[in-house]
Amino acid sequence: MSDYWHRKDPMEGEYQQRFFVNLDRRRPYITYILLGLNILAYLIMTLAGYIYQLNQGEQLILFGAKVNILIAYGQYWRLLTAMFLHIGIVHLFFNSYALYIYGPIVESLFGKAKFLVVYIVSGLTGSLLSYMFSLSISAGASGAIFGLMGSLLYLRQRNRDIFQRVFGSRLFVIIGFNLFYGFTSTGIDNWGHIGGLVGGYLVANAIGLYKEPILQFKKVIIWILLFLLFVFGIRYGEGKYMVETKPRPSIPTQGESIKTGNSYKINYTYNR
Repeated sequence: MSDYWHRKDPMEGEYQQRFFVNLDRRRPYITYILLGLNILAYLIMTLAGYIYQLNQGEQLILFGAKVNILIAYGQYWRLLTAMFLHIGIVHLFFNSYALYIYGPIVESLFGKAKFLVVYIVSGLTGSLLSYMFSLSISAGASGAIFGLMGSLLYLRQRNRDIFQRVFGSRLFVIIGFNLFYGFTSTGIDNWGHIGGLVGGYLVANAIGLYKEPILQFKKVIIWILLFLLFVFGIRYGEGKYMVETKPRPSIPTQGESIKTGNSYKINYTYNR
């Protein structure tokens, strides 16, 4: 990022208003913590699979992947835990790399606490839309990472000059390419990506950039809309996935396909 982005020398008039933005200059340690949690979850899940001879399907269900039928019956925590699980070292690597690239940028723009809110809420909205519209079991940090990109669109809304100079059209190209790839490829939970992107933009509007005030009427309204979205989404899923007798999902066999949040699917069945 260029020096002009956080320059504190005095600038006059409209120029000063157009090109100044507050940044959190501390090390992006929240990003590093999130990276560590993703890696740690992968290592623990892999180790458990090795020790107890669990296949990938068993590992995902045991450690909290998004399983629609279980969420519909009250395991709402899976909307959160799914965003810290990954299938295979390649999936973990690409999501970790994306977090390493975008995390420090968003963390400096929003500050530590607000960055964590953006990441968590984006991941939750990604899981929610996946829960509502994708039948597959899924996991991965992609929804939260798309949320980071969505939050950067708020910077464009607040200061188009800085956004254009730092990101230009590249961010739109990256978002568009990844969504297009998700729609044209199998094994990708694109609803999770869309949910994260929308959630990131909305929550950025609800909290503002670093040192921007939080308690404003418009921002409270956005929080209310996000809350209503989750209430509606949970109820929608209950109506869609609940059955007369509470099912107990059977564990997918090794021959069944797997999807994650760049997303390897798991086909599943349940016993009544």
